[in-house]
Amino acid sequence: MDVSYFYGTAGEIDAASLYRLLALRSRVFVVARRQPWLDPDGRDIEPGTAHLWAEADGVVVSTLRLTEEGDGLLRMGRVCTLLSHRRQGHATVLVRHALVLAGPRPVIADVYARSADWFTRRGFEPRGGRTVVEGEAHTSIQHVPAARRAAAVQAGGSGSGQRGGGYVPAWAPT
Repeated sequence: MDVSYFYGTAGEIDAASLYRLLALRSRVFVVARRQPWLDPDGRDIEPGTAHLWAEADGVVVSTLRLTEEGDGLLRMGRVCTLLSHRRQGHATVLVRHALVLAGPRPVIADVYARSADWFTRRGFEPRGGRTVVEGEAHTSIQHVPAARRAAAVQAGGSGSGQRGGGYVPAWAPT
């Protein structure tokens, strides 16, 4: 199976590609979970929104989006993978690339509480309490880049060490 990874802002990707991302999200979040809610919320087409996705043999199998939240914050959301392609590392590649794109900016997210450990293993930390959205418990998390953490420690604040090493996306020139 040939897997390719893609990235594009709302203004860069075509309507057919955006439709395929929304269709996957609808399959995962609405149909499979039997949650009757409208997934497209208007943020997908904002100029600062970035979409990242994986395709296997031309079929979208995993996706996430990054939205601008103001004050230098980015929000990661709509992270999902087609059931038949889970546990193959696609979402991990997308999350890592999203963090590279974020650069020095912190990334926040509200994730299913049962998925919080998955994000913790990828460098995220708890940010706040839990909320319930559409009957599902969510946890607020954040990823603070190592440079900001180091500055906080030097300034007398708290900070934990960065896990893992540098990341170069598979599709980036070396």
